[in-house]
Parts: sequence; C-alpha cells; structure tokens
Amino acid sequence: MGRARTPNWGLAEASIGVPTTEIHRGDCWARGRSLLAVSAERARAELAGGARPCVVCGPDRVLCRP
Repeated sequence: MGRARTPNWGLAEASIGVPTTEIHRGDCWARGRSLLAVSAERARAELAGGARPCVVCGPDRVLCRP
C-alpha cells in the first residue's frame, strides 16, 4: 500500500488549537493533523471569504497573484 499523495492546497477548519479557518500549502509543516485537500479555486474562494492564510507557508502569495 502506497502513501497518500500530498495535496497542493488544504483547509484547516477552526477547532481546538486553530482559532479560525486557515488555508495551507499541502506540504506546510504548520498545517496541523487534519487538513482537508482542496483545489486552488476553492482555496482562493476561502481566502476571499475570510479564511486566514497560513503565516508559515503563505499560500496567498501564490494563489492571489494578479
């Protein structure tokens, strides 16, 4: 059985230890244990809707380029 593929983008929903919904790069070390894999389009929509970009991996620097 192989390892699961690392997603490009992920969503960490607000919970204990995560005060607000955050968007992460899939390979971010600060993503926590439960990361919901999302498409780039969904990650952009979540950021536009108020989700916080991770301060470690900075997904907004890539996803929100003009």
